[in-house]
Amino acid sequence: MDNQSVKQSLDRLHQLLESGAPLDDALKLELSALDADIRRALDTSAPGGAGGLMQRARELSLRFAQQHPTVAAVLRELGVLLEGIGA
Repeated sequence: MDNQSVKQSLDRLHQLLESGAPLDDALKLELSALDADIRRALDTSAPGGAGGLMQRARELSLRFAQQHPTVAAVLRELGVLLEGIGA
């Protein structure tokens, strides 16, 4: 797994969210913060500086599971990819 795969998953997540999935503001903020943190971690390549990103992605996936299963699937995929790169 590499950084490019993670970025592609983030792009897919953005496409799904822009397709009109109704989200409350708090969830949008959490997704935005996770996205920014993942991109920052990928750009800086700081080892160990991205602690907890995988866990955050998985927790958000669980919150999306019932109302937005497609978004949840992308978040689960992100969790796997982040685990693969040690984030």
